[in-house]
Amino acid sequence: MNSAASRERISVSLAADKRELALTLAKQDSVLRRDLASRLSGEHLAVDLKQWLSTVSAPSSVTAVAGRADLTIRQRKGLERELDSLLQLRLASASMLPALKRGVEPLYAYEPDGNDSQWQFIEAFDRLGGVHHLDVHRMPEQPVLVVDIDSRRDLAAGIKLMRERLVALGQRPMPLQPVSAAATSTPVTMLDRIYLNDDEEPWISGDAEVYAIVNGVDPSRDEPQLDIVDMPYLDKDGRTYSPNQVLIFWDRYRWAAANVVLMEHDDNTNYQELVSHLFTIASQILTALGHPEISALVALGSGLVDRMPSEWFSNDDDYVDSYYTVEKNHFYTNHGGARGNAVVSLRPYEIAGQ
Repeated sequence: MNSAASRERISVSLAADKRELALTLAKQDSVLRRDLASRLSGEHLAVDLKQWLSTVSAPSSVTAVAGRADLTIRQRKGLERELDSLLQLRLASASMLPALKRGVEPLYAYEPDGNDSQWQFIEAFDRLGGVHHLDVHRMPEQPVLVVDIDSRRDLAAGIKLMRERLVALGQRPMPLQPVSAAATSTPVTMLDRIYLNDDEEPWISGDAEVYAIVNGVDPSRDEPQLDIVDMPYLDKDGRTYSPNQVLIFWDRYRWAAANVVLMEHDDNTNYQELVSHLFTIASQILTALGHPEISALVALGSGLVDRMPSEWFSNDDDYVDSYYTVEKNHFYTNHGGARGNAVVSLRPYEIAGQ
Protein backbone atom coordinates (compact mmCIF):
# COMPACT_ATOMS: atom_id res chain seq x y z
CA MET A 1 0.00 0.00 0.00
CA ASN A 2 1.42 3.40 -0.92
CA SER A 3 1.93 6.16 1.64
CA ALA A 4 -1.13 8.18 0.57
CA ALA A 5 -3.41 5.17 0.98
CA SER A 6 -1.80 4.32 4.32
CA ARG A 7 -2.33 7.81 5.60
CA GLU A 8 -5.96 7.82 4.49
CA ARG A 9 -6.65 4.60 6.39
CA ILE A 10 -4.80 5.69 9.54
CA SER A 11 -5.70 9.38 9.76
CA VAL A 12 -9.44 9.72 9.21
CA SER A 13 -11.34 12.97 8.69
CA LEU A 14 -13.76 13.97 11.46
CA ALA A 15 -14.07 17.75 11.12
CA ALA A 16 -17.12 17.81 8.83
CA ASP A 17 -19.21 15.75 11.26
CA LYS A 18 -18.07 17.85 14.22
CA ARG A 19 -18.81 21.05 12.30
CA GLU A 20 -22.36 20.01 11.46
CA LEU A 21 -23.02 19.10 15.07
CA ALA A 22 -21.47 22.31 16.45
CA LEU A 23 -23.71 24.41 14.18
CA THR A 24 -26.77 22.34 15.09
CA LEU A 25 -26.15 22.73 18.83
CA ALA A 26 -25.41 26.44 18.52
CA LYS A 27 -28.83 27.05 16.99
CA GLN A 28 -30.39 25.29 20.00
CA ASP A 29 -28.38 27.26 22.56
CA SER A 30 -31.44 28.88 24.13
CA VAL A 31 -32.89 25.42 24.82
CA LEU A 32 -29.71 23.71 25.98
CA ARG A 33 -27.51 26.25 27.72
CA ARG A 34 -29.09 26.45 31.17
CA ASP A 35 -29.19 22.70 31.68
CA LEU A 36 -25.65 22.33 30.37
CA ALA A 37 -24.29 25.04 32.67
CA SER A 38 -25.85 23.31 35.67
CA ARG A 39 -24.02 20.09 34.87
CA LEU A 40 -20.53 21.54 34.41
CA SER A 41 -18.03 22.17 37.20
CA GLY A 42 -14.33 22.85 37.59
CA GLU A 43 -13.73 19.09 37.85
CA HIS A 44 -16.13 18.14 35.07
CA LEU A 45 -15.96 20.43 32.05
CA ALA A 46 -17.66 18.06 29.58
CA VAL A 47 -20.80 16.02 29.10
CA ASP A 48 -21.32 12.88 27.05
CA LEU A 49 -23.44 14.22 24.19
CA LYS A 50 -25.51 11.11 23.58
CA GLN A 51 -26.35 10.67 27.24
CA TRP A 52 -26.95 14.37 27.89
CA LEU A 53 -29.24 14.94 24.90
CA SER A 54 -31.40 12.03 26.02
CA THR A 55 -32.22 13.94 29.23
CA VAL A 56 -33.03 17.42 27.85
CA SER A 57 -35.85 18.82 25.74
CA ALA A 58 -33.86 18.94 22.54
CA PRO A 59 -35.68 18.54 19.20
CA SER A 60 -35.49 15.06 17.73
CA SER A 61 -33.57 16.49 14.76
CA VAL A 62 -30.74 17.53 17.09
CA THR A 63 -30.59 14.10 18.70
CA ALA A 64 -30.56 12.53 15.23
CA VAL A 65 -27.63 14.68 14.06
CA ALA A 66 -25.68 13.89 17.22
CA GLY A 67 -26.39 10.16 17.00
CA ARG A 68 -25.42 10.00 13.34
CA ALA A 69 -22.19 11.93 13.91
CA ASP A 70 -21.23 9.79 16.90
CA LEU A 71 -21.78 6.53 15.02
CA THR A 72 -19.96 7.74 11.91
CA ILE A 73 -16.93 8.85 13.92
CA ARG A 74 -16.77 5.58 15.88
CA GLN A 75 -16.97 3.61 12.63
CA ARG A 76 -14.19 5.62 11.01
CA LYS A 77 -11.98 5.06 14.03
CA GLY A 78 -12.87 1.35 14.19
CA LEU A 79 -14.43 1.70 17.65
CA GLU A 80 -18.11 1.02 16.96
CA ARG A 81 -17.89 -2.35 18.75
CA GLU A 82 -15.83 -0.99 21.62
CA LEU A 83 -17.82 2.09 22.63
CA ASP A 84 -21.49 3.01 22.46
CA SER A 85 -20.73 6.76 22.45
CA LEU A 86 -17.66 8.90 21.94
CA LEU A 87 -18.66 12.51 21.32
CA GLN A 88 -18.76 15.07 24.09
CA LEU A 89 -19.45 18.77 24.50
CA ARG A 90 -16.56 20.34 26.40
CA LEU A 91 -16.04 23.83 27.80
CA ALA A 92 -12.69 24.96 26.44
CA SER A 93 -11.36 26.22 29.78
CA ALA A 94 -12.41 26.22 33.44
CA SER A 95 -11.84 29.98 33.40
CA MET A 96 -14.94 30.29 31.20
CA LEU A 97 -17.25 28.53 33.65
CA PRO A 98 -18.32 31.54 35.77
CA ALA A 99 -19.33 33.51 32.66
CA LEU A 100 -21.28 30.55 31.27
CA LYS A 101 -23.14 30.12 34.55
CA ARG A 102 -23.94 33.87 34.58
CA GLY A 103 -25.67 33.43 31.25
CA VAL A 104 -23.03 34.79 28.89
CA GLU A 105 -23.79 33.49 25.40
CA PRO A 106 -21.24 30.87 24.32
CA LEU A 107 -19.85 29.99 20.92
CA TYR A 108 -19.82 26.41 19.64
CA ALA A 109 -16.61 25.25 17.99
CA TYR A 110 -14.80 22.14 16.76
CA GLU A 111 -11.20 21.13 16.12
CA PRO A 112 -10.25 21.32 12.43
CA ASP A 113 -8.57 18.48 10.56
CA GLY A 114 -4.97 18.81 9.42
CA ASN A 115 -1.71 20.09 10.83
CA ASP A 116 -2.36 22.69 13.53
CA SER A 117 0.62 24.75 12.34
CA GLN A 118 -1.36 25.43 9.18
CA TRP A 119 -4.64 26.37 10.85
CA GLN A 120 -5.55 29.99 10.11
CA PHE A 121 -8.39 30.21 12.63
CA ILE A 122 -10.83 28.19 14.73
CA GLU A 123 -14.34 28.28 13.30
CA ALA A 124 -17.16 28.77 15.82
CA PHE A 125 -20.89 29.49 15.68
CA ASP A 126 -23.26 31.64 17.71
CA ARG A 127 -26.92 30.90 18.47
CA LEU A 128 -28.05 32.54 15.23
CA GLY A 129 -25.70 30.39 13.16
CA GLY A 130 -23.28 33.25 12.64
CA VAL A 131 -19.68 32.29 11.94
CA HIS A 132 -16.81 33.53 14.12
CA HIS A 133 -13.09 33.07 13.41
CA LEU A 134 -11.16 32.62 16.66
CA ASP A 135 -7.42 32.96 17.18
CA VAL A 136 -5.73 29.54 17.06
CA HIS A 137 -3.38 30.08 20.01
CA ARG A 138 -5.08 32.77 22.10
CA MET A 139 -7.72 31.50 24.49
CA PRO A 140 -11.00 33.37 23.87
CA GLU A 141 -12.57 35.40 26.68
CA GLN A 142 -16.09 34.45 25.63
CA PRO A 143 -17.17 30.92 26.68
CA VAL A 144 -16.55 28.35 23.94
CA LEU A 145 -18.16 24.91 23.89
CA VAL A 146 -16.20 22.40 21.84
CA VAL A 147 -17.74 19.44 20.04
CA ASP A 148 -15.03 16.87 20.58
CA ILE A 149 -14.40 13.21 21.23
CA ASP A 150 -13.76 11.89 24.72
CA SER A 151 -10.02 11.50 24.26
CA ARG A 152 -9.48 9.36 27.38
CA ARG A 153 -12.11 6.79 26.38
CA ASP A 154 -10.94 6.95 22.78
CA LEU A 155 -7.30 6.27 23.63
CA ALA A 156 -8.11 3.53 26.16
CA ALA A 157 -10.21 1.72 23.57
CA GLY A 158 -7.58 2.34 20.91
CA ILE A 159 -4.81 0.87 23.04
CA LYS A 160 -6.93 -2.21 23.70
CA LEU A 161 -7.42 -2.67 19.95
CA MET A 162 -3.72 -2.13 19.21
CA ARG A 163 -2.72 -4.77 21.73
CA GLU A 164 -5.27 -7.22 20.33
CA ARG A 165 -4.02 -6.57 16.80
CA LEU A 166 -0.41 -7.21 17.81
CA VAL A 167 -1.44 -10.56 19.30
CA ALA A 168 -3.22 -11.39 16.04
CA LEU A 169 0.06 -10.60 14.25
CA GLY A 170 1.84 -13.23 16.34
CA GLN A 171 3.09 -11.42 19.42
CA ARG A 172 2.63 -12.74 22.93
CA PRO A 173 0.04 -10.77 24.90
CA MET A 174 1.53 -7.91 26.85
CA PRO A 175 1.38 -8.47 30.63
CA LEU A 176 -1.57 -6.50 31.96
CA GLN A 177 -0.73 -6.92 35.64
CA PRO A 178 2.50 -5.57 37.19
CA VAL A 179 3.06 -8.84 39.06
CA SER A 180 4.33 -11.94 37.33
CA ALA A 181 2.70 -15.31 37.95
CA ALA A 182 6.00 -17.08 37.32
CA ALA A 183 8.06 -18.63 40.09
CA THR A 184 11.05 -16.40 39.33
CA SER A 185 11.29 -12.62 39.42
CA THR A 186 10.51 -10.49 36.37
CA PRO A 187 13.01 -7.79 35.36
CA VAL A 188 11.43 -4.49 34.35
CA THR A 189 12.28 -0.83 33.98
CA MET A 190 10.15 1.58 36.00
CA LEU A 191 9.20 5.09 34.94
CA ASP A 192 9.72 7.14 38.10
CA ARG A 193 9.38 10.67 36.72
CA ILE A 194 8.39 12.30 33.44
CA TYR A 195 8.16 15.92 32.35
CA LEU A 196 6.88 17.27 29.02
CA ASN A 197 7.83 20.71 27.77
CA ASP A 198 5.12 23.16 26.80
CA ASP A 199 4.38 22.29 23.18
CA GLU A 200 2.13 25.37 22.65
CA GLU A 201 -0.72 23.31 21.23
CA PRO A 202 -3.88 25.22 20.32
CA TRP A 203 -6.29 25.82 23.20
CA ILE A 204 -9.06 23.92 21.44
CA SER A 205 -7.13 20.63 21.64
CA GLY A 206 -7.64 20.30 25.40
CA ASP A 207 -5.49 18.15 27.69
CA ALA A 208 -2.82 15.84 26.37
CA GLU A 209 -3.29 12.06 26.31
CA VAL A 210 0.07 10.31 25.95
CA TYR A 211 1.08 6.71 25.37
CA ALA A 212 4.36 4.92 24.71
CA ILE A 213 5.34 2.53 21.94
CA VAL A 214 8.12 0.35 23.33
CA ASN A 215 9.88 -1.36 20.45
CA GLY A 216 12.74 -3.77 19.86
CA VAL A 217 13.43 -7.28 18.60
CA ASP A 218 11.68 -10.40 19.82
CA PRO A 219 14.07 -12.59 21.89
CA SER A 220 13.11 -15.84 20.14
CA ARG A 221 12.64 -14.83 16.50
CA ASP A 222 13.82 -12.19 14.04
CA GLU A 223 10.61 -10.18 14.33
CA PRO A 224 9.80 -6.82 15.84
CA GLN A 225 8.37 -6.61 19.32
CA LEU A 226 6.00 -3.70 19.97
CA ASP A 227 4.32 -2.96 23.29
CA ILE A 228 1.77 -0.20 23.84
CA VAL A 229 1.87 1.44 27.28
CA ASP A 230 -0.90 3.79 28.38
CA MET A 231 -0.04 6.90 30.42
CA PRO A 232 -3.49 8.10 31.55
CA TYR A 233 -2.09 10.42 34.22
CA LEU A 234 -0.01 12.46 31.76
CA ASP A 235 -2.45 15.18 30.71
CA LYS A 236 -0.55 18.46 31.16
CA ASP A 237 2.62 19.84 29.66
CA GLY A 238 5.01 21.73 31.90
CA ARG A 239 4.33 19.51 34.92
CA THR A 240 6.38 16.72 36.50
CA TYR A 241 4.63 13.39 37.10
CA SER A 242 5.84 10.53 39.33
CA PRO A 243 3.85 7.48 38.15
CA ASN A 244 6.03 4.60 39.42
CA GLN A 245 4.88 2.75 36.28
CA VAL A 246 6.26 -0.37 34.60
CA LEU A 247 7.48 0.80 31.21
CA ILE A 248 9.49 -2.15 29.84
CA PHE A 249 9.20 -5.90 30.47
CA TRP A 250 12.68 -7.15 29.63
CA ASP A 251 11.83 -10.76 28.88
CA ARG A 252 10.12 -9.44 25.73
CA TYR A 253 13.26 -7.86 24.19
CA ARG A 254 16.51 -9.21 22.75
CA TRP A 255 19.91 -7.82 23.80
CA ALA A 256 18.41 -6.36 26.99
CA ALA A 257 17.74 -3.12 25.11
CA ALA A 258 14.70 -1.39 23.62
CA ASN A 259 13.48 1.92 22.22
CA VAL A 260 10.65 4.03 23.61
CA VAL A 261 8.59 6.37 21.43
CA LEU A 262 6.17 8.75 23.16
CA MET A 263 3.02 9.64 21.20
CA GLU A 264 0.13 11.97 21.92
CA HIS A 265 -3.47 10.99 21.29
CA ASP A 266 -4.89 12.21 17.98
CA ASP A 267 -8.66 12.41 17.46
CA ASN A 268 -8.26 11.40 13.83
CA THR A 269 -6.31 8.17 14.35
CA ASN A 270 -7.68 4.73 13.50
CA TYR A 271 -5.58 2.76 16.00
CA GLN A 272 -5.98 -0.68 14.43
CA GLU A 273 -4.65 0.66 11.15
CA LEU A 274 -1.88 2.51 12.97
CA VAL A 275 -0.49 -0.50 14.80
CA SER A 276 -0.75 -2.74 11.72
CA HIS A 277 1.40 -0.31 9.77
CA LEU A 278 3.80 0.14 12.68
CA PHE A 279 4.34 -3.60 12.71
CA THR A 280 4.67 -3.76 8.92
CA ILE A 281 7.26 -0.99 8.80
CA ALA A 282 9.20 -2.52 11.71
CA SER A 283 9.20 -5.90 9.94
CA GLN A 284 10.43 -4.30 6.71
CA ILE A 285 13.28 -2.60 8.56
CA LEU A 286 14.44 -5.83 10.17
CA THR A 287 14.09 -7.79 6.92
CA ALA A 288 16.24 -5.25 5.10
CA LEU A 289 18.96 -5.68 7.72
CA GLY A 290 19.09 -9.47 7.38
CA HIS A 291 20.02 -11.28 10.60
CA PRO A 292 19.58 -8.41 13.09
CA GLU A 293 22.41 -7.41 15.39
CA ILE A 294 22.31 -4.89 18.22
CA SER A 295 22.87 -2.07 15.72
CA ALA A 296 19.46 -2.92 14.27
CA LEU A 297 17.83 -1.53 17.39
CA VAL A 298 18.66 2.10 16.61
CA ALA A 299 17.71 1.57 12.96
CA LEU A 300 14.36 0.19 14.10
CA GLY A 301 13.56 3.02 16.51
CA SER A 302 14.67 5.86 14.26
CA GLY A 303 13.06 4.22 11.23
CA LEU A 304 9.68 4.09 12.91
CA VAL A 305 9.91 7.73 13.94
CA ASP A 306 11.08 8.86 10.51
CA ARG A 307 8.10 7.25 8.85
CA MET A 308 5.42 8.37 11.29
CA PRO A 309 5.02 12.11 10.77
CA SER A 310 5.82 12.18 7.06
CA GLU A 311 3.54 9.37 5.96
CA TRP A 312 0.79 8.87 8.46
CA PHE A 313 -0.11 11.82 10.65
CA SER A 314 -1.74 15.09 9.75
CA ASN A 315 -0.31 16.74 12.87
CA ASP A 316 3.41 16.17 13.54
CA ASP A 317 2.95 17.10 17.20
CA ASP A 318 1.42 13.64 17.69
CA TYR A 319 5.02 12.47 17.94
CA VAL A 320 6.24 13.68 21.35
CA ASP A 321 9.74 12.25 21.81
CA SER A 322 11.84 9.09 21.66
CA TYR A 323 14.55 7.27 23.60
CA TYR A 324 16.85 4.93 21.72
CA THR A 325 18.68 1.91 23.17
CA VAL A 326 17.32 2.02 26.68
CA GLU A 327 19.24 -0.74 28.48
CA LYS A 328 18.23 -3.24 31.13
CA ASN A 329 19.68 -2.68 34.62
CA HIS A 330 20.57 0.95 33.86
CA PHE A 331 19.46 4.00 35.77
CA TYR A 332 18.49 7.08 33.75
CA THR A 333 18.10 10.27 35.77
CA ASN A 334 16.61 13.41 34.17
CA HIS A 335 17.28 11.83 30.81
CA GLY A 336 16.30 13.95 27.81
CA GLY A 337 14.73 12.47 24.70
CA ALA A 338 16.05 12.70 21.14
CA ARG A 339 13.60 15.48 20.30
CA GLY A 340 14.28 17.42 23.48
CA ASN A 341 10.63 17.51 24.42
CA ALA A 342 10.49 15.06 27.34
CA VAL A 343 12.66 14.32 30.37
CA VAL A 344 12.38 11.00 32.22
CA SER A 345 13.91 9.18 35.16
CA LEU A 346 14.02 5.38 34.81
CA ARG A 347 15.25 2.66 37.15
CA PRO A 348 15.65 -1.13 36.98
CA TYR A 349 13.41 -3.24 39.16
CA GLU A 350 12.66 -6.90 39.83
CA ILE A 351 9.04 -7.90 40.31
CA ALA A 352 8.98 -10.83 42.70
CA GLY A 353 7.28 -14.01 41.48
CA GLN A 354 4.37 -15.60 43.28
